[in-house]
Amino acid sequence: MLYSFDAVQARLEDYVYVPDKNFKLTSNGFPSMEASLAQKSRQYWADKSIPNEVKLDGLDFDLSEFDPENTTTRELMALRNALEDLGIIDPDVGGIIGPMNCDFNAAGHQTNFGKKIDAFAYLRLVLDDTKKYVEDGHGFAKGVLVSMNTALAVMLALKERAAEAKANSLIDTRV
Repeated sequence: MLYSFDAVQARLEDYVYVPDKNFKLTSNGFPSMEASLAQKSRQYWADKSIPNEVKLDGLDFDLSEFDPENTTTRELMALRNALEDLGIIDPDVGGIIGPMNCDFNAAGHQTNFGKKIDAFAYLRLVLDDTKKYVEDGHGFAKGVLVSMNTALAVMLALKERAAEAKANSLIDTRV
């Protein structure tokens, strides 16, 4: 089992859910135990009864300067690593969040590591393309769609946390 799946399992051990077939992953290459854990993680992120603050519990990044609509792949990679290490997301969702909009040269080196991107615009573009694949009957796309929606939920939670952190950083605590 991959390390981050151990972290996800530890994080979600108290989360009680009824497996929903809409969150079942299609052939993603994970062994069955990891696939069921990834399904549980996606259902957890879709569960509206759990506040985003709880879902991001343990993430101690200062997000006051983070803006997902004006971020870099470098920032997203750092967030992905932290989120995976804490078990907040599994590697499949991390694989969507971290390398968003990466460009590579012929030698395989990333060329836009510090270039600003809009994570939400990128996710919308990929979601639209994925929906077309689902409509065309491609079975693999259903699992990708679930993962993309989970990545979007995570990014929205991070945006919410960043807005709270920014508001708190504007308060003068030196009085």
